[in-house]
Amino acid sequence: MSTQFAPPPPQSSQQQDPAATATASSRAVDRLGWFTAADARARVLRDVLQAVALLIAAAWGLYTFVYKEVIVPRNRPAALVVTPSLEAIGRHGDTILALATFQMANHSDSKVYAPAIWYSVRGLKLAGVEQDDSAYLHQLRKGAQETFPTARFSQFTGVDLIGAGKVSGEVETWFEPGAEQRVEQILLIPADRYDAAQLQVQYLIAKDVHEVKEIRWRTVEQGDLEPRLVFTAESPYAGGGSPAALSDTVPRYVSWLRANQAGMSYVTATLSLWRNASASAPAPKPEPAG
Repeated sequence: MSTQFAPPPPQSSQQQDPAATATASSRAVDRLGWFTAADARARVLRDVLQAVALLIAAAWGLYTFVYKEVIVPRNRPAALVVTPSLEAIGRHGDTILALATFQMANHSDSKVYAPAIWYSVRGLKLAGVEQDDSAYLHQLRKGAQETFPTARFSQFTGVDLIGAGKVSGEVETWFEPGAEQRVEQILLIPADRYDAAQLQVQYLIAKDVHEVKEIRWRTVEQGDLEPRLVFTAESPYAGGGSPAALSDTVPRYVSWLRANQAGMSYVTATLSLWRNASASAPAPKPEPAG
């Protein structure tokens, strides 16, 4: 009995050469490595650009915030709205009981100091006049350089001081943003002597008053109150301790104004004393600064 062995299977003609396989694998890895390096470089570049963009956005946001919230308010001049009114709240014969009201409001976004707010009330007497065109034009030309107004059918025959006082006289008087305050004063006015009464309020405001030691008051020839600034000894505006008048002709006062975004202003309100006139005459509301 003979034993038969199956012949070995024939070698396939499709068998791959080991050397060719190794070369192909090496090329595939090389291609994979090239694509990986390029992708990494692109990813790094993208991350760098994103970081730069974020830094620019953060810097711009910080600048915008600091500029709007710090720099602009700091450099903006001090602003305080003072609205006076003068009204008759009672009458006895020819005497009127008048109420002077001072409404103060800080509509700005900065703290404002008001070291001096003062007022005066004057009785005004008018007389009717008749002037033709040529006479009135002559009067206008003659008074062109004067500070008082002219009117064709009336003229002032009496302007008398009948009241004066301080609304604020302390250096450390200030208004926070949004703060408001109302102050009232009463006085008697003889309605048979005048046709109208006029209230005038003047005030000095500033962003900083640390160099102001005190407000020194005096009365001028016409009877009005006049404040003067006394600066601290360390201040460059001290002037040897002498008070500085609130005048454009005083250099150290003007320099202090500019350094502290300070300023002076005034506003008036008028009350008619005629019997059939309106009892209240508030001042017009100031327009927002442009």
